[in-house]
Amino acid sequence: MIAQQHHFEHDKLRLLLEDRLPHGEAREVESHISSCEACRAELALMAGDPQWWNETLEVLSQSTVPDSEGQPHGQDAGGSLLLRSLDGSFDWIRPLLEPLPDSDASTSTSVGRIDQYPVQGVIGQGGMGVVLKGQDPELNRPIAIKILSPHLAGVGAARARFMREAQAAAAIVHPSIVPIYSVVPSARLPYIVMPCIAGGNLQQRIDREGPLELTEVLRIGLQISEGLAAAHRGGVIHRDIKPANVLVEEGNGRVLISDFGLARALDDATLTVSGMIAGTPQYMSPEQARGDSIDARSDLFSLGSLLYALATGRAPFRAETPLGVLRKITDTDPKPVQEINESSPAWFGVLLGRLMHRSLGQRLRSAEEAADLLREAHAHVRNPSASPLPSSLAVRSWKRMALCLGIPVLGIAVGIAAYAFSVTASNRDRGQLAPAHRQAVVAADTSAKGVAVIQPTNATSPDWAASEVESELSSIQSQLDELSLELNGRHRATFQSSYSGEKK
Repeated sequence: MIAQQHHFEHDKLRLLLEDRLPHGEAREVESHISSCEACRAELALMAGDPQWWNETLEVLSQSTVPDSEGQPHGQDAGGSLLLRSLDGSFDWIRPLLEPLPDSDASTSTSVGRIDQYPVQGVIGQGGMGVVLKGQDPELNRPIAIKILSPHLAGVGAARARFMREAQAAAAIVHPSIVPIYSVVPSARLPYIVMPCIAGGNLQQRIDREGPLELTEVLRIGLQISEGLAAAHRGGVIHRDIKPANVLVEEGNGRVLISDFGLARALDDATLTVSGMIAGTPQYMSPEQARGDSIDARSDLFSLGSLLYALATGRAPFRAETPLGVLRKITDTDPKPVQEINESSPAWFGVLLGRLMHRSLGQRLRSAEEAADLLREAHAHVRNPSASPLPSSLAVRSWKRMALCLGIPVLGIAVGIAAYAFSVTASNRDRGQLAPAHRQAVVAADTSAKGVAVIQPTNATSPDWAASEVESELSSIQSQLDELSLELNGRHRATFQSSYSGEKK
């Protein structure tokens, strides 16, 4: 922020309303407007909804409550769900809470309530709002209450987008999607009630453990793809699949997709802002980064990026600025996963390439197809002898050989084939080889590193040239397969072209 006597520019306030500011900048602007009358007035004009803005302004204008050492800190009973005290940067939440009934105030660990739900602490904060840990008094179960941030409560589009999260998630019933218990759209600050999942999210696990074992990466990917398949069948695209939006249930390791705040119906063209790019940059698809129309395959690209992060411990696309990340997503391929995690097998790179291909036509077609592939790959890793690797992941075809070994080897293969054709055609036309003595060995060019093509020894049929060529091509295929195995540790089969010179 600039000097205190100055104010934020119009464009900065517009980005805040559109929820396009990075988290740190958003918090900075929010802190400023809570005490700056001029910026509040400008934001009110931009928001365009006087009733809701006046209520938001009332919340932002209230004085903060002094810090209290008696507020709860620490973790839940499972030891993994970090709760923040309602102090410091979360002072603005306090005025939103109603006091507890006198009968409960002396014995409860809660610090207030929202409607009938006692609130015990803060789970986390996102771009749209804050998630509180509460208790359902009727069913006696822990809950998570997601409330819309005050600076967005006066923005009609933000309220609509917030409610769309509830509608999108509530319409999908699947073990890998966080369910919605209830939604209250008419409150001063709308809120959603969800189950409280102990165990944290995948981003926290990556930060804590680094790269995960391949079998765990595939297990997680399988569950996410099954959840996405359910969402896509219901006509919903998530649009923000990333490690922070996937929760891991403590004890059983079940993963659940959360935060449908950017979700959109497949056939819904409303509730969008022209030119606005929604999503987390590091995990966006190329078409999403360009602001183009998207379909369910965009979620598959994000799923591939998530699996990449699980296997390497870092996001696939990194740059100093969000714009730099977007450019890398649209114009380049990430570093092959094996260059970061040498234990990753070659076929895992092929799998990522099928999820993260920049061309929609070359990407997997559906989440169901991704789930089938991940299921087979997971079974193979767990028991290779009983479950063979899916043939579509084997680096065997000439096309994948070209991706793996690069243009030079492909050129060698083409040269060998062309030479074979010329030799067989010449021999046939001149009739220089007697049918009983066709045992010529055609030596390849020296650039082919000694690869040779053996011509058939007994070809008495008039179509001997065709069978001869077929044999030669089969031999070339075998030679390339062997070369692929030799270079397995150095292959670059992950994507459709190699990316070199990237500065990490």
